[in-house]
Amino acid sequence: MVSQLSESTALFSTDVSTDCLARRLDDYRAVIALPPVDIADPAALNHQELAKLRERVAVANFAHYRCAQTVNDTAVLALCRQVGLKNLHQSDVTAGLKKIEVSYGSKARYIPYTNSELNWHTDGYYYPITYPVRAMLLHCVRPALEGGATELINHEIVYALLAQTNPDYVAALSQADVMTIPANIQAPDGPRQAQSGPVFWQGPDRIYMRYTTRRHNIQWRQDPLSREAVEALAEMLRQRTDLVFHRQLKPSEGVLSNNTPHRRELFHDSTERDRGRLFYRGRFHDNIHIPQ
Repeated sequence: MVSQLSESTALFSTDVSTDCLARRLDDYRAVIALPPVDIADPAALNHQELAKLRERVAVANFAHYRCAQTVNDTAVLALCRQVGLKNLHQSDVTAGLKKIEVSYGSKARYIPYTNSELNWHTDGYYYPITYPVRAMLLHCVRPALEGGATELINHEIVYALLAQTNPDYVAALSQADVMTIPANIQAPDGPRQAQSGPVFWQGPDRIYMRYTTRRHNIQWRQDPLSREAVEALAEMLRQRTDLVFHRQLKPSEGVLSNNTPHRRELFHDSTERDRGRLFYRGRFHDNIHIPQ
């Protein structure tokens, strides 16, 4: 297919040459297979802990950690601040870290607050790219009785593989109106206006992604190239399981992420009060930044 959007493609600097991408994939697979970074005190990370987190984020855009003891939300926020996550997104700024658990009230109409599978998405994809969620945290307080594994994938790797397959795909997915989220006057954090934007866009020093595989309440551009690109992306997320970090997070384990695509498996919960699956979630305006 002759490129229709080559100028958009030029915005991105990711090296998708065969040799470079092969090396990146090898490094990435090695990192996501590693055990978690052990953290003695999340309120006072030592040099070695910071170095390990930095190395993993540099390769994977996320890092899996494990605290030595049970910690509260204050300690988890302290951990976040030490890796550059200091500015909570507007959706979290008043509440701090949000508790993600099964709800039997008004939140039950939203999938994160049920025990259902939560398919591939980036956090806050319904916000404008002028006010994005650049990083997020998930911290396990209590796992589900069964199921509920967490999965992540590096969006820069996804971008590079799509670009290698067909540069027109990333160009199509970089259009300013390729994905539109309709208005929602009943959103849990207040009414939201309709938001159109790209899937991929270039920031000052990195590629960002906003995305969801949901089929309802989302509008994609309907030109042939855009439809083909959307399906190619969804197919890659379905098929490239070798590139997916998959973990059943245990109590006091968590992931720090530059808002990479992630998903949650279906789970079965305890019927006992205050024994069900509980995670802390944080959304930030910052990217993860850990100085040398």
